[in-house]
Amino acid sequence: MSYETYFPEQRHILALAAIRRERFLPERAIGEVEARGGEKVDLRDVVARGAIPARYLMIDAAGFFGLKDTDDLKPMMKVWEGARVEARQVLAGKPNGRGKKLLSPVAGVVAHVGDGRIILEETPEIIEVEAGLTGQVVDIEEGRGVVIETSGAVLQGVWGNNRLQIGTLRAEPSDGLESVGDEMNMQFRGTVVLSRRPLRAAGLRVAQAQSLSGVIAPSMDVSLIDRARELRSAVLLTEGFGAIRMSSFVFGFLEGLIGKQTTVDALDADRIGARRPEIIVNLPVRSGQRPPEPDLNLTLKPGINVRITRGDHAGMVGAVAHLPKTPYLLENGLRVPCAQVQLSAGESAFVPLANLEVFG
Repeated sequence: MSYETYFPEQRHILALAAIRRERFLPERAIGEVEARGGEKVDLRDVVARGAIPARYLMIDAAGFFGLKDTDDLKPMMKVWEGARVEARQVLAGKPNGRGKKLLSPVAGVVAHVGDGRIILEETPEIIEVEAGLTGQVVDIEEGRGVVIETSGAVLQGVWGNNRLQIGTLRAEPSDGLESVGDEMNMQFRGTVVLSRRPLRAAGLRVAQAQSLSGVIAPSMDVSLIDRARELRSAVLLTEGFGAIRMSSFVFGFLEGLIGKQTTVDALDADRIGARRPEIIVNLPVRSGQRPPEPDLNLTLKPGINVRITRGDHAGMVGAVAHLPKTPYLLENGLRVPCAQVQLSAGESAFVPLANLEVFG
């Protein structure tokens, strides 16, 4: 393998680029596209509407109560066919109100009661897909959504809680994200807060209590993943999990965007997908000019900016200083293809190529 044919992982951090993004309904949804080809769309414009078809859930109520005669379920029923129920609403229980209670697992309609079973039809999930960008519709996929082209700055992160939110980017107070909960900081409501510190449980509580549109932080403990996924706020990590601080390179890039309207697409990406969680800020360009598209075929070369993804220097950024022509012997005894990276902190390190990603 030569360096001319090695294509490292990419994580775009671009000050200005032509950006194309799909805005599609989920796979299971049935719906219609609201936008037209060539149409200009704004951040909050709905480009597609649809619904995920309702499921039918069969509940063995007789088995739940240990009834030998299914007819014994009738006097225990609290709802009947056609009734609308909410999640965790009591479906059946003893007439005196004591003992076990059968709760509805979902919101929906009671479709059938008989033979000791309750069949629920879940309420369909209505979905509206917003543009999330100010740009132009350049392609349409009928029944699914649109492709929007725009120009702006983009920074891709490493993890998101699967929320897409829009808000003005603001830096956290000097006392940290937790102090946003003070009465004097109500001006943070609805904004996207940039934190250079690792995100903690208290920060997630503030995001929920203060209705923040989003939080951009370098890292958080893995124990907070489920709690972050429950938030309406978008949570995007730029570095990873643990107690990693945000690199000066990434923070300096985001600091230059403070005060601008920001789209936080905190995608919870899978391992094989091409999409990544990202932040996009629309930026104006001169009439008739089109910024360059990201180069998806970059190879390693001296001077290119890289981020170290694993190992002792994980999360650090730097520039490739040298590319040895032969595999390098590491301290652990492995001899692998490496790059010599000049880190932003001033030191130099030999890093396996598999542990590097470029900024695009």
